[in-house]
Amino acid sequence: MTNRYHITTAPAPAPFTYPAKFRLGDNDDYAKYGHTSLPEDRIGGDPCWTPQIITQIWYQAETGKVPISGAGYGGQYAGHGFDSIWLDMSEIVRPTRDGIHGRETISTAVDLGGRLPRLFFNSDGSLASDLPAMVISPIPVLFDRLPIDLPGRGVLLATIKAAAELGNFAIVPFAQWDQDLAPFVDHVIPLICHSEQATVPWMRSCQLVEVESDSIPSVLDLWKAIQSTLPDAIAGIRLQLAAGSPAAVEKLVRAGIPFIHLTADESGEVADTGYHISIALRDIHEHLVAQGLRDPVTLIASGGIASAEHTPKAIICGADAVAINFPILVALGCGLWADVRHPCPVEDKDIEDTDWAAQRLVNLMNAWRDQLLEALGAMGMREVRRLRGELGRAIFLPEAEGKFIQLFGGTRSGEAELPTTNDGELEGDLLWPTDLLLATAEQARTGKPPISGLRYRGGRSGGGFDRLQFAFESHEEKDSAEFAGESGVNLALPLNRRNDSRPQVVLPHPWYGGGMSFGSISMNTMLSRAGAAKAWNNFTSTGEGGYPDDLVEYRDHIITQVATGLFGVREETIQRARIVEFKYAQGAKPGLGGHLLGSKVSEAVAKMRQAVKGSSLFSPFPFHSVYSVEDHKKHLDWIKTTNTRALVSVKVSTPTDVDMVAVGSYYAGAHIIHLDGTYGGTGAAPEIAKKNIAMPIEFAISRVHQFLEKEGIRDEVILMASGGVRTPWDIAKAIAMGADGCVIGTADLVALGCLRLGTCEKDKGCPFGITTTDPELSKLIDPVTGAKRIANLYQAWRMQLAYILRQLGMKDISELRGRTDLLVYLD
Repeated sequence: MTNRYHITTAPAPAPFTYPAKFRLGDNDDYAKYGHTSLPEDRIGGDPCWTPQIITQIWYQAETGKVPISGAGYGGQYAGHGFDSIWLDMSEIVRPTRDGIHGRETISTAVDLGGRLPRLFFNSDGSLASDLPAMVISPIPVLFDRLPIDLPGRGVLLATIKAAAELGNFAIVPFAQWDQDLAPFVDHVIPLICHSEQATVPWMRSCQLVEVESDSIPSVLDLWKAIQSTLPDAIAGIRLQLAAGSPAAVEKLVRAGIPFIHLTADESGEVADTGYHISIALRDIHEHLVAQGLRDPVTLIASGGIASAEHTPKAIICGADAVAINFPILVALGCGLWADVRHPCPVEDKDIEDTDWAAQRLVNLMNAWRDQLLEALGAMGMREVRRLRGELGRAIFLPEAEGKFIQLFGGTRSGEAELPTTNDGELEGDLLWPTDLLLATAEQARTGKPPISGLRYRGGRSGGGFDRLQFAFESHEEKDSAEFAGESGVNLALPLNRRNDSRPQVVLPHPWYGGGMSFGSISMNTMLSRAGAAKAWNNFTSTGEGGYPDDLVEYRDHIITQVATGLFGVREETIQRARIVEFKYAQGAKPGLGGHLLGSKVSEAVAKMRQAVKGSSLFSPFPFHSVYSVEDHKKHLDWIKTTNTRALVSVKVSTPTDVDMVAVGSYYAGAHIIHLDGTYGGTGAAPEIAKKNIAMPIEFAISRVHQFLEKEGIRDEVILMASGGVRTPWDIAKAIAMGADGCVIGTADLVALGCLRLGTCEKDKGCPFGITTTDPELSKLIDPVTGAKRIANLYQAWRMQLAYILRQLGMKDISELRGRTDLLVYLD
């Protein structure tokens, strides 16, 4: 495709009311799609088709926009199938890739059909054999046959209209064909189960056909008959995944099948195997690679493809493209399992306005493509074809967790509190459940560890810090008197270990405040955090929104951040800082740069950022001027020359090669390497970025710590960690895994009254005055009171951290670093 591909979106609001409540009760019928019972784990939602996925499809179908929200990720740490995969990202040493907001083109086109493994030439230079036929789809998403029988033909016609608009294809069973579909025949893939069906004249205009039968021998016979009847079409085979699929696929490829459509059930499960389609794809892809047969065939995958991130994850597992079915119904207003209480607009009656329905599907595909571009951009890729089977560019939970457990001697002890539904809770999520929010607020009021009996040490995400525990916790006596005082324990953390001429900076405890920019939070919130930092002789970061004049009086406690957008960066703001932070990436949106929606760009914010009021602001990724470690060093040298006394911190995210990123930052001259993991807070981030790209912080800490030790430089640099650090217990666990300290953010906001509503990015921001630029809402936060609350929280944290060290028989926080032997991994 020579021209830049563009999808035209238009608002397509629903003319009906969506289901208002997503919960199945004991007497609800869940047999609608073949489920004859209501398993306990499906109460409140299907494991694949969750309320979030369904409502986000509605939003994307209405608007064509990428779902964006604030407050970071608050869901289950990891799960089954696609939820057990994190995509990789590329950091620092690569050209920028931005296919949405930038000028660069990232191709999402895929080839459908057979390929030669290599070219063969005659002695005169001509090709020795004809090239196999291929068809290009501009997006790696096809429309599969509709999963259930529907009244009328409106949904079918809308789907094919959408395929024609998008330039991709819709798979249509032969029996559903009628002359009303004739204008769109170039974008129809007939699904054939009898050879005589191919004699129908309209079929000869199709570029692709798909055949299916009940066995390999019979489907091969059918395929040969279709191929001879329709010699100009590319004929492929539809194969239901099952045990033995790799061998079956090999047989089909050796028979010359140009494309194979592999199918699983609606949740992505493979019949009679216990496997998810993601695992089946990996097995088939690696089997074909081992046999030297992968390149000649196109693999299309369907089943369990429910959201945008499933497309790149399926492709990285080995597919070339995916086909969707249930998302078609959801895009048109179906609530799937939620429809037991509401007439489904798709199943209740025929859809008459097929143009409206087609537009919703076009909108959905635009949003999915934009999110695919986000993922490709984060990985530094120019085309989706290169993503296929790049297993080394992903993190798979079983492998990563297996290596992680070995840090603790491979043993498991105790029982983790696994996630449950949030029904009955007024606020919070799995990372920050209600009891943790209330316990944090209690500490902010009292300055002491909680005595209310609330859970205060972590959440119930089912993984990460919530699955780790200090060995002593299983037999300790919960006595609040143990928390009193910090005598005999040193919590201080010196930050300069390079033995250069720059002054030493000592933290009073092993954490400081992370970047939150003016625009993403209110000025009064910034002043509250700065006041708390001053009270403890600690630090908080400006974030990338510039350095407001109101912060000047706190200059000795403010970290100046220099991010990729360079918003508000001035020589004087660099010169007044004791620590300058280079932000290459943020864990909540790794590889994507910053994002401030136009509704929050007030006149004051626009002036600070030298931008236009009301215009959305995007930071590139990475720095346009950094393409190597040498360029990275030039950036640090620039800061060191501008400010001869400041320490330099480098904030990076957590790709699979995060250990190499860290060692490169050390040799570039960084005093502090700040690792930011995937589960941290953010003012605004695309949903695909949160949790799906880069690795969780605990995996990264241990990897970097061990690598720096092997390089013999661990004691020459400070390693700080962030991204889901909520409590002093999380901080202690991070240090035990190899960090020197942590950088925190959301906990500060919870101390000010944050209830994790997730509306940080919308219009005026949250209703509590924390993440807002509205002058009136900002008054809800009193900077003096806010500073006192955050300072109180820190006091309570210090007491708990001292308690942990005493329980471990330690007198200095540095003794805890790298002591994974003190932790257990919970079943």
